[in-house]
Amino acid sequence: MYRHLILLPLLAVAAPACTSAPEVDPDIARQAGEAARAVAETDHADTLALQRAIVDARVRHDRLLLTGDQAAAQAFEQAFADSLKAYDPKLSNEIFPPEK
Repeated sequence: MYRHLILLPLLAVAAPACTSAPEVDPDIARQAGEAARAVAETDHADTLALQRAIVDARVRHDRLLLTGDQAAAQAFEQAFADSLKAYDPKLSNEIFPPEK
């Protein structure tokens, strides 16, 4: 029940990830992969730790936005979504429901 409330901030990060992005900078892809792995490896029953991992991913994304690099932020979002799907498909489907 509360799990969905915790995942809402991640949806804000991921919503624009559905659009196609140009070639991803390897450093951005690495950062997104690390953030996704941290979310996936967090004990999902520990809602505080899961929320912390999601907020950390959001912070990485927002740092890119603060530099004014929209393309990098979009690339991070896409790489995060792709990485999370690879690490934890079930959680990824919960956060990024398949389009109908």
